[in-house]
Amino acid sequence: MKKFLAILLNASRAVAFCVGGSILLVAQQASACPFCYGAKDGKSTEHMAVAIWFLFGAVMSVMGGIGAFTFKIWRHGRMPLEPHQEINEEDLDKFDE
Repeated sequence: MKKFLAILLNASRAVAFCVGGSILLVAQQASACPFCYGAKDGKSTEHMAVAIWFLFGAVMSVMGGIGAFTFKIWRHGRMPLEPHQEINEEDLDKFDE
C-alpha cells in the first residue's frame, strides 16, 4: 500500500509540474496579444470580433435546428393516426384449433 501511495504521489507531482509549465508557456504567448493590452484598432481585435460572431451564429443555428426538430416531433406526436395505422382488435379465437 505504501508503494502505491508513493507512485501516486510521484505521478501527481509530475502532472502538477506539467500543468504549471503549460500555464507559464501559455501566459507568455498571451502577453504578446494586442487585444489583451486594450488595442481597439488592432487587426487582432477585428478578427476576434468576426470569430465571435461566426461562432455565435453557428451555435444559434445548431440550437435552432434542435428546436425545430423537437417541435416537429411534438407536432407529429399530437396528430391522429391514419385509419390504416390504427390497431384493430381482431378475433383471435378463429386461430385456436
